[in-house]
Amino acid sequence: MRICIVGHFGGKKVLYNGQTIKTIMLYDTFKRYGVNDVDKLDTYYIKKNPVLFIFMFIKCLISDKKYVVLLAENGRHILFPVFYFMSKYMKKEIYHYGIGGELAREAEASSKVKKYISSFKSNWMESVELTENLQELGVRNAIYLPNFKRLKILSKDDLPSEYTEPYRFCMFSRVVKEKGIEDAVSAVRAINEEHGRQIALLDIFGPIDTAFEQTFHQLVGNETRYCGIVPPSESVGALKGYYMLLFPTRFRYEGIPGTIIDALSAGLPVIARRWQYCDEILQHRYTGYIYDFDKPDKLKDMMEYAISHVADVLDMCPNCLEQAEKYSEEYVIKYIKERMGIAG
Repeated sequence: MRICIVGHFGGKKVLYNGQTIKTIMLYDTFKRYGVNDVDKLDTYYIKKNPVLFIFMFIKCLISDKKYVVLLAENGRHILFPVFYFMSKYMKKEIYHYGIGGELAREAEASSKVKKYISSFKSNWMESVELTENLQELGVRNAIYLPNFKRLKILSKDDLPSEYTEPYRFCMFSRVVKEKGIEDAVSAVRAINEEHGRQIALLDIFGPIDTAFEQTFHQLVGNETRYCGIVPPSESVGALKGYYMLLFPTRFRYEGIPGTIIDALSAGLPVIARRWQYCDEILQHRYTGYIYDFDKPDKLKDMMEYAISHVADVLDMCPNCLEQAEKYSEEYVIKYIKERMGIAG
């Protein structure tokens, strides 16, 4: 029985946003674990080539009975009604693997969304709180299933034994305004001005959003460098040796970001702005430092604290490796295969 993975594969482009990475990784993981009867339906073509998308959809509709659907907000708006019809009237098995952290808000605001997702076999949510919120709304098929990465978690023997000035912070995400890039650059600049020397440096990795490109290049200077794009499989090697990862997101309803899993796998503590589901993956003073979402200026204070408490940061590094184990692909694919009744 053939399976179809529906999500943003990026067409012929190589894209490094979280949605595309997760979709491709799930498809590849099916293959790696012996599930070969898998098709893919690329939502990239909904806007780029709708005729091709419809043709691909019809082809999958003829041959596939089970679907794993990974859709962001726009994709959910367009395709949820279609998958509802397929589930209810065509007896197709729809398994929805959530992207981001907005679904409960959408279901609360729209009875149609709640109806659509309630018709699916399962809604796998990467946040415990999000899962519980959906269940409280009456979505009984909401089940917690963590985000995952195919990464080689760093060995404790490879962790640093000391850090020296200047302290090298990093960011590892899409380079967009909403990820708090400007907040991080301002914090580093302010710290260095107060100390009268370059005590903190910031390296930024990731694809630059076109709308933010001009602003970003104006931010880059002596204390802030752009280090390009790193393939997902090389993230641990790129992050190894940094002092801390900065995650000053302006998205309150992030899901469980892959960049946090990357950092944990590299034994890298995180300074994070407390988005909605932050405390599910990070623990204050155990795997990093967390500051209130409504107090973005506290980023600088957290960085100052980290710089003056090097021993505490070193103590957190092994804890990060321990936490990373919870997001392994082996656990996730085993659960999915069992849930979908796939042998092997």
